[in-house]
Amino acid sequence: MENIIHEIESSRLDALLQFFPKGAVAIDLETTGLSPITDRIIEVAAVKVTHDKKVATFSELINPGSPISKESIVFHGITDNDVANSRSVQEVLPDFVEFLEDMPIIAHNAKFDLGFVLFSLHKNKLPIPKSDVYCSCLLSRKAFAEFDSHKLSSLVEQLSINLENHHRALDDSYACLEVFCESLKKISSQKTLKKAYLFHTRDFSKDKVFELPERLTPIITKIKQAHILDIQYAGGSYKNEFRPVKPISFLPLPGGMVLYAHCLKSDLFKSFAVKKIKDFKELTALEIRDRLSLVDQSKKN
Repeated sequence: MENIIHEIESSRLDALLQFFPKGAVAIDLETTGLSPITDRIIEVAAVKVTHDKKVATFSELINPGSPISKESIVFHGITDNDVANSRSVQEVLPDFVEFLEDMPIIAHNAKFDLGFVLFSLHKNKLPIPKSDVYCSCLLSRKAFAEFDSHKLSSLVEQLSINLENHHRALDDSYACLEVFCESLKKISSQKTLKKAYLFHTRDFSKDKVFELPERLTPIITKIKQAHILDIQYAGGSYKNEFRPVKPISFLPLPGGMVLYAHCLKSDLFKSFAVKKIKDFKELTALEIRDRLSLVDQSKKN
């Protein structure tokens, strides 16, 4: 489906084609939640720029086959009625992949969007595109290190980019592309651009990339319930120690599935390789209070 909603400044297109002479495509999704394993895509969109500076778009709602939660609707405004007559993900994704044409893909916090797309393609046994993937959030952090926030909504405001319907896929695809273009204007080399490179989609050709060990499946419920867990992790600065985390999502990555979580011990958002998670346990309210108190004390020291 093609639908141009606004013009992109010529200088931004020039910046993009300087680094990507054959063009590139920015994508965005709206979903029922944050984890590809349990949640579903309900809207997919893309803005494609070709070598001759032509712009084309793809935008389509998707029927997830199950009710959309009230919490999710508050975020993006897409209701069950909106998607009632829409096609399924099995029907939409082949058209979406054809639209991509194996071009470089750009997304804001790209591992989430691509995690959903690639997991859905794998689950439905559909062909995976052959594209390099770049993250506009990572590049903006290099280009605009002075900015306090690199959320898409903050970046468009600081860079005077039009974004009328935040959290709708086509509008956010345009915003993502233009943020990426403005970032390209600020960087000086391919070396800096590589800082925003995530992976090639062909790295997801092996089934093990999408596998979640059965022993960790109970964490899926804890993610839905926003519980804090103690995980024993065989890696990082606190190797083999238990650390309190708030799990956010399981995401497929080329090296295997990861648990993306807020590590309360370091106060950082991290990706924990599931193969290195040795054990986990749920914390009581009292244990959470005590653990967070220890974290606060360590920060002060």
